[in-house]
Amino acid sequence: MLDDRDVAPARMPAGLGEEIAAEALERALQALCRGGSWRGVARGLAWSVVTAGDRSAASIEALADTAEALLASLIDDALWSVEQAAVRAWQELLEARPGDTEGALAAARLDAAEESARLLEAASGRVVEALLARTRRAA
Repeated sequence: MLDDRDVAPARMPAGLGEEIAAEALERALQALCRGGSWRGVARGLAWSVVTAGDRSAASIEALADTAEALLASLIDDALWSVEQAAVRAWQELLEARPGDTEGALAAARLDAAEESARLLEAASGRVVEALLARTRRAA
């Protein structure tokens, strides 16, 4: 006779991890924009470089363009990490509570949301660091 420990955890349905990751990143990006636009976030990051005294306000548009491109690239890269966090959470919950696919889905969404917020915060910091490094090299 088999008991619950002998049952392999259910695999996450194909495409679900990516779907959860994309939704979590979208929500985290909306929170980052704070009701504003994507361009506004890039301008805000660029402005932080200007206010650090490393560039003149006249360079804000060029810095914002660079910030937007860097941030977009980092967000694209984040999708895989967020998806992996969702899949791990799914598997871990089902290992602890076999058959609880609703709980696994909730855990996957929660971990994806947390990972998205963490990665976007880190990406914003990396963009500012990259802009500062570029402006210091150009000086």
